[in-house]
Amino acid sequence: MIDRCPVCRYEPLPWPAADHNICICCGTEFDFDDFDFTHEQLRERWLLNGAPWFSQEHQPPRDWDPLRQLGVAGLAGHR
Repeated sequence: MIDRCPVCRYEPLPWPAADHNICICCGTEFDFDDFDFTHEQLRERWLLNGAPWFSQEHQPPRDWDPLRQLGVAGLAGHR
């Protein structure tokens, strides 16, 4: 099974979206950030901040596009 971030829908995550792991794409810390906010709220906040790539250690894919990433995941209605 491929792990996908429930917030930004990035895949493949190098580790499960749980246990305080952090999404390399949007920076969500699972079981921390999503304790007080829903995945939808965190996604909206990420988008409002310009949907930046989070990780300094892992580079985004060469043709990475956060809006296309959401569209492929079935969330095309997002800004």
